[in-house]
Amino acid sequence: MSQQVSFRGARGRAIAFNRVDKDGAWAREPGVAVFAASDSYGWRVIRVVEVTGRVHDVRPFCALADAERFGAEAVFFAGETAAAARKAIVGDLEAGLNPVCAGDADYALAA
Repeated sequence: MSQQVSFRGARGRAIAFNRVDKDGAWAREPGVAVFAASDSYGWRVIRVVEVTGRVHDVRPFCALADAERFGAEAVFFAGETAAAARKAIVGDLEAGLNPVCAGDADYALAA
């Protein structure tokens, strides 16, 4: 299922993402994930999230479940180890692509 797609944010710089299996190990690596739905013109971005790659970090999976409620059917991932760069990419893509679910919701585990 290897498909490469470039998304452009507000700055206009193309960022290459690879389509990954939703049930795969994409959240084990630090980077940025884009959850999208197929549309007549290409991909409609539902949500953009930072992925830390930390063990037991469930936020990317909660964000995916939330995006699936709005029709997301594909996960695109771009690896990035620098935390500041990940945050900049997420902000740039959100500003330029107007995702359905904008912003990083604060998901917390119930105690």
